Amino acid sequence: MSVITDQATTIHSFYDQCLNQRQSGLLPELFTADAVAHTPNGDSTGLADVQQTVERVHAMFPDHHFTIDDIIVNGDKAAARWTMTATNTAPIGGIPPTGKPITQRANVFYRFEDGKIAELWLQLDQIGVLRQIGVQIPGAQPAR
Repeated sequence: MSVITDQATTIHSFYDQCLNQRQSGLLPELFTADAVAHTPNGDSTGLADVQQTVERVHAMFPDHHFTIDDIIVNGDKAAARWTMTATNTAPIGGIPPTGKPITQRANVFYRFEDGKIAELWLQLDQIGVLRQIGVQIPGAQPAR
């Protein structure tokens, strides 16, 4: 298998197996021990932090489903665009759950070492999710 195929497979495995199928035991096969995640909520380092993030997603959105929309691989870097559908059944940033369905979209950039994810940069549409659960965002304009 080529490096490009391996990296795309690793990304698919993370979303399909670790998140959708809740097989978090596979995380050490997909991430380096000192993996760094740069997210809107701050940076985290290490496999334990990746595990905590996965558990937080499961807790916030128990019925979540991730779909990979695109993956592009170039050398030791990759980019993915995904869509998550779920139901708001847990508080989000102190906002009580609404039971409303949500769709969240994100772009993630990855850096690989020895076939594993060593670093990622996550950009997601948090304002879009807040709007979907009924939060009024002062000054925010609807997407076109």
